[in-house]
Amino acid sequence: MLGRIGKDAGSLLGIEIAPSSLRLLHLARGKPCAWAVEPLPAGAVDNGQIAQPETVAGALRRAFSRSGARQRRAAVALSASRVINKTVQLPAGLSAVEIDERLRQEAEQCVPFDLEEAALDFQLMGSSAVGSGSVDVAFSACHQGALDGLEAALELAGLYARVVDIDSHVLARALGQRVSGPAAMLQVEPGWRVLHTFAPGHIGSRSEARAACPVAQLDRWLLAEAQMPEQLWLCGAEAAEGGLAEQLQQHLGIATQVFDPFAGNLGPAAPSLAIAYGLSLRGAD
Repeated sequence: MLGRIGKDAGSLLGIEIAPSSLRLLHLARGKPCAWAVEPLPAGAVDNGQIAQPETVAGALRRAFSRSGARQRRAAVALSASRVINKTVQLPAGLSAVEIDERLRQEAEQCVPFDLEEAALDFQLMGSSAVGSGSVDVAFSACHQGALDGLEAALELAGLYARVVDIDSHVLARALGQRVSGPAAMLQVEPGWRVLHTFAPGHIGSRSEARAACPVAQLDRWLLAEAQMPEQLWLCGAEAAEGGLAEQLQQHLGIATQVFDPFAGNLGPAAPSLAIAYGLSLRGAD
């Protein structure tokens, strides 16, 4: 269930369910036509999983109603830390059934739980540079438990998951052509920070701290990269607070700005909608 589910056309309803709030956004011709941010009580989302589907469903219904959205087909995201991603080389010309069988054999070697408890998805990436007559196949695996609460909350709210994506991939899509060299996106949320690094055509590392990490920690994360990012964007509920962008730019010596693809039209909510924005773009693919 990692990937597109069923048939859809046009922009999907991008939904991010974060520990402190849920955010939804729908695009029409690339511009926001419906959006909302709805707070969540403590404990509704625990360690990245939905612990209280009924509570989250109620918040989804309120947000959907306030937003004025009509699209009920949704794109949602999982944390990359909960998903195993791998690219393997397989002989060209295999059927989907044969690919699935090969990937299940591969998954047995790298998935740390019973395959009966796994959700698997794959995507053909094209001819492989490793050897002639072979193709690269990217596959993703996660524990079904990471999806159960999410699916239950959406169903209770009358919404339907058509795409399940990975947060780092979603943010890379949100940045789009803004990335012309090594870059990074820092999610700044109440009580946690996540740094995602990118390069053109490549998704790099993901570093997470379950606290308001000091600038020194961010410095260490960046120094561990093969290339220091040329630009840093900030997103999340607390991205625009306290002049953080200016502080980081001064300390790190990296051009830093709050992510706002909406040219100020959504006000202070804009940086918290980064993942919902990237998800809604996925629906338009």
